[in-house]
Parts: sequence; structure tokens; C-alpha cells
Amino acid sequence: MINELKETHNQNVDQQNGFHHLLDEMGIPYQENENFLTVGNLSYQNGWVIFLSVNSHELGDLIKNVAPVLYELKVAFSCVKSENIAEKVNDFWYGADEVGRLFTVYSNDEDITRQALKKLTMLTKCYSGPQVNNAIRVERVLYVTYITFQQEEGSETEKKQWKFSLSAPPVKKIPFKINAAYKYWRRKRILKRRYVPLEMIARSSKGDLLKAIDMKGFRFGWCFIKEGKSHVFVDKHGRDIKDRFKWQRQLLQALQNDVAVPKFIDYFEQGEECYLVMEYLEGIDLNTKIYAAHKEKKWDEWEEESRREFIGYYLQVLEILEKMHQKGYVHRDATANNFIILPSKELYTIDLELSYNLNTRQPDVPFTLGSFGYVSPQQANVEVPTVKEDIYAMGSLLIHVIVGRHPRNFITLEHEVDIEGLRSLITSGPVLDLILKCLENEPEKRPELNEIKQVIRKVFTIDIL
Repeated sequence: MINELKETHNQNVDQQNGFHHLLDEMGIPYQENENFLTVGNLSYQNGWVIFLSVNSHELGDLIKNVAPVLYELKVAFSCVKSENIAEKVNDFWYGADEVGRLFTVYSNDEDITRQALKKLTMLTKCYSGPQVNNAIRVERVLYVTYITFQQEEGSETEKKQWKFSLSAPPVKKIPFKINAAYKYWRRKRILKRRYVPLEMIARSSKGDLLKAIDMKGFRFGWCFIKEGKSHVFVDKHGRDIKDRFKWQRQLLQALQNDVAVPKFIDYFEQGEECYLVMEYLEGIDLNTKIYAAHKEKKWDEWEEESRREFIGYYLQVLEILEKMHQKGYVHRDATANNFIILPSKELYTIDLELSYNLNTRQPDVPFTLGSFGYVSPQQANVEVPTVKEDIYAMGSLLIHVIVGRHPRNFITLEHEVDIEGLRSLITSGPVLDLILKCLENEPEKRPELNEIKQVIRKVFTIDIL
């Protein structure tokens, strides 16, 4: 039953820029929390959830089209309350499982759910959006899953809380009509009549990472394939993951003779997806290596040889960035995840899609966003990139290497640094000072790459480069 009481709210900036006025103009009462506007009350009965996955700039138009219909059906629904938050959701700020969940419909009645799906199918044919995890795609932007509620036990004085879980039933058991185009996920046994995927390295809502055989010329060589799923990273400028992959292709071709990057092999599109094919490099990413090393011992308990090994990796990252800067590029995503260590202990950078050309000023608008904890205030604000963005990331990477925890544990979204927390874990005063200097909010106060190298070499009495 629809709740007729609308939560009182102030006319603040968020409301002025949000979707509140759309529901107000339609006379639809709602409640507001941190990120969502909700119409109706959940009954806390097990039932069905419909996700409407659209690109963030389409959400306002979608609300105008579907909200009156759902309100008339007397089903509860919620939507992300502003386009700004919608962009963050679809850009993976809140994790992969939240991507695409901009508009959600709740119903514990199967017939009502079926009616809602029928009406929504007609109303959403013109929209596009990223794929939604843990749900079954039944139409172009419609995804269905099952919701189960459970009330947590509390004390006599505490109010009992409800927990919920989502579980997509098997496709054959779902009681709703599924568009034939989305009934089954067909594993592509061959791509472009040339590449044969043999191993799934990682599965992601952005796109899968595949180890494959390249059959060109019957050479049967190994290659690495990066898949980009449809409508991922759609921005206000109409760009999506395809544009990022094409830019990365250009970067690989420009840098592969001077910088430690995989050799470019191919780019193509097949079905709704796009694919970037590169040289296959056998190795382990720096992030995994860091966590494995810190699992048993803290940095100060490590053997000298182990510390020198990881500082060596850090210096190799500095060398890669130095070479990129000399060629006129800013990396902008120099995180531990984006460097791979070969068996020879040589380091390569494997993801360049956020990079920027300082000489040609390309892309015209830099791609966003990066990994929080590594991203400078200027990069978060999508300002014109400078090499100082990479300096900020080097302060974060040094935290990651020495502490063994992601820097987001010490740097807030507002770029405030937990100095005391770092001081309790980093015993070297010069190293902590260097980190804090790299993480200065004002770019001109950050050191140069060469200064970072000199401090690191002096502290660790190492001369690798």
C-alpha cells in the first residue's frame, strides 16, 4: 500500500539538482534517504525486484515516463535521487553489484510483477544501460531477481532490523516472459573467427578478462583479451567503454617501444561488446603480491631482502611514469592493480585507459574517475590533467606497499588524510613525510618524481635504477 506521507525536506542544493521536483510535479509522495527517493513502503515479504538499468543522463526522463504508471499499480519503487549520484553508481563508486540499479521496483505479488513488466517493456524500449549483476535480463533494460527478507534479533530495548538478500532464480524457473535475445548467455567459443578463449582470468561487470589463443597464420600464440560490456562508463559526452578501449589502443601503439606496456594486437566489436587484444604477459599483479606478503608479517618484521624487493617494484613504477611523462603522457590510474610483475621481476603497466596526452590535450575531456584513495582532488574534479596527479598516486602507492592496505583506508572521499593512523603504521619519519608531501591537496606542493626516487634510495640504501 502506498504511503501517503511524504518526508519533509529542505530545499537544499541537492534537491534543486535532484529528481525531487519530478515526483513533486506528478503529485507522487515519497520519502528520502541518503541516496534514494522511495515511493511506498516495503511489506518485508519475500517477492520480486525489477531493476531498470539506464544511463545516468537518461534517468530523469525515465522517472517521468514510468513513475505515474507504477504509482497507479500501487507498487513500491525507488530511484537514485540525483544524476550526480546516478553517475557514481554506474561508474562503480559503490561497487560492481550496484551498477545499473538506478530505478528499482518491489512487488510480492507475481501477477502484479507480471503486469509491471509488461507496462515497463513498452515504456523502456528507447533506453540503454549497463548490465546488472545477480539478476536475469528479461528485456532491453529490465532485470529481475528475487528478494528475501529476514528480521534480525535485537534486545528488548532495540528495534529489530530487517536484512534482505537477492538471488536470481534459474532462467528456466523464472515465471516471467524473457525476450529471446536475453534468454541464455552464449559463451563465445571463437571471437572474430580468430581468437579462441581458453581461460577466464577474471569476470567483471565491466567486462571479462580472457586468456586466448590467436590462430592468425596458424601460429597459435597466447594473447590477452579485455572485454568491454555494452553501455559501461557512459558519460555526458556520449562516450562509453568503446571509446576508452579505442583510446587505449592508440596509447599502446604510441608507447609500446619506449614504455613497459603489453604489445597491442587488435581491437574489434562483436555483438554488444568490444574487445581489446594485447600481448599475453604471464605474471601477478602488484596488488595481489602486496597482500600476500603482508598476510603473515608487518613491514617492520620483514627480512631486509623482502623490503628491498618491494621497494624495487615501487622504483620500477616511478621509472614507467617517468618515461610516460617524457613522452607527454599522464598515467592517471597508477594503482597497484594496474601493474603486473613478470617471473623476471620486471614490471609492466597494463591499463592505460585513463591516461592523458599533455601535448595534444587528448582526450578533450579526460576520462573519469580512477580508484579512490589514489585519485587526487584535481582528478576527482575532472580538471585539466598534469603530472602532479601521478605524484599524488605515488604517495598512495607507497602507503599500499608499506602498510599492505588500500590507501582508501586512510584517505577520505574529501581527500582528508588520516595522518595519525599512518604514523602508527609507518615508523620511518622520512617515508611518512614523503607520503604526506605527495598527498598535498595543492599540486605545486607535491614533489617531483626525481625527488621521490632520491628519498626512497636514501632511506632504503638502494640503487636499483
